[in-house]
Amino acid sequence: MLVHLNGSILPAADARVSVFDRGFLFGDGIYEGIRAFSGWVRNLDDHIARMQQGLDEAGIGWDASHLRDLCPQLLKANGLRDAFLYWQITRGTPKPGQPVRARLAEPDIEPTVFGYCLPQPGVDALCEPTTCTAATVPDLRWHKGHVKSTALLANVMTAMSVTEAGGEEAVMLRDGWVSESCSTNIFVVVRTPTGEVELRTPPVDDVSILPGVTRKIILEVCPEARVCPVSAEELVAAEEVFLTGTLTTVKSVIRLDGRTLGAGVSGPIARGVLDRYTAYLREQIAAHGS
Repeated sequence: MLVHLNGSILPAADARVSVFDRGFLFGDGIYEGIRAFSGWVRNLDDHIARMQQGLDEAGIGWDASHLRDLCPQLLKANGLRDAFLYWQITRGTPKPGQPVRARLAEPDIEPTVFGYCLPQPGVDALCEPTTCTAATVPDLRWHKGHVKSTALLANVMTAMSVTEAGGEEAVMLRDGWVSESCSTNIFVVVRTPTGEVELRTPPVDDVSILPGVTRKIILEVCPEARVCPVSAEELVAAEEVFLTGTLTTVKSVIRLDGRTLGAGVSGPIARGVLDRYTAYLREQIAAHGS
């Protein structure tokens, strides 16, 4: 595997970052996970905008628009067209003589830019939602969930607690409201008092969750979906629950807290959402001539 590190493409085994890098010592960095299909880097502008917002809020001086050049370069270097790309920008390493454990970094510190990519199945492989079991857990993370920080210890601890409870994914709740999973957004299918079936997903600002790019695409191709708070009671009564993310795509929760949802398989709404999502991908691949 060839990786990008501070302007150079080199073998992963040869890549070196200082032990004093603030990403290592503090988790002081921002990251993005991006998907490429048939050479087309999916919704790159959305990823750039989200990364730039995180960098700006963190005060890390790097222009995320560089990804427009860096993504194709990394794909080409590895000979990949269907891939997952990961980019991480940390605040950097203090210069000689500068304190290595200061909470406030010196203003002249240079960001560390790192990226890698891994092969992934193409769009034709996305024919059926994957499935998982899940458990509800309190959302004990910080209140800036929209910032894609590399400091993911709380997510790791949540994943560990879910595994101990016998689940595979987390459905996090904060103050009685659904937020997100450890690395994905959540959609639920509920039946309204009038008997109508409604697709809902929590807003990104009520409990500060990540504005997922896959979530954004699904909201575009499924205009009937409602963005509104989802209560713990509505989650319990949901006919379908599914997760969405860059690598996850669409994953149906078939058991939640030990209770089977629906028929214990991917439901019709999740399958329909995946169909619309893959149709969108094929249209974009064709439009970009990849």
